[in-house]
Amino acid sequence: MKRFYIIPFIILTFFLTSFSSNITADDNDGKFVVVLDAGHGGHDPGNLGNGYLEKNIALKIVLKVGEILERNPNIKVIYTRKDDTFVDLYRRGEIANKANADLFVSVHCDSHSSDAHGAGTFVLGLHANKQNFEIAKKENSVIYLEDNYESRYAAYDINSPE
Repeated sequence: MKRFYIIPFIILTFFLTSFSSNITADDNDGKFVVVLDAGHGGHDPGNLGNGYLEKNIALKIVLKVGEILERNPNIKVIYTRKDDTFVDLYRRGEIANKANADLFVSVHCDSHSSDAHGAGTFVLGLHANKQNFEIAKKENSVIYLEDNYESRYAAYDINSPE
């Protein structure tokens, strides 16, 4: 079973474009498959801050990185969305699994009103602490924007770390 990690896009882009001549996968016609997920979209704006919408920023980043990665013939890029549409959370995972992706990267953007600069990377797993759990709860709350979430996620408890 593959494990997907969130990697800062600058590092990911540099790695895949600079060193990918040797990247191959056993399936997918020998190509390394990257699924790029622009967080939020459609009626889910994501974080709002400084007059910007997270969904628009994430989409622009994903489209630009995808454009760069697609220049490499050894890489196949798949997008969960290429426009301002809402994609159900469960569908995003299905897209990556159906493509037998080697790497799944979901882009999200923080919003703040301070003078802070830089980037944050969150890798969530079994070792998750309280802060990571709160971030996961916030991001997963998008489930409640989906149609039929009551039946699709009947056993889901947003307050359970499982």
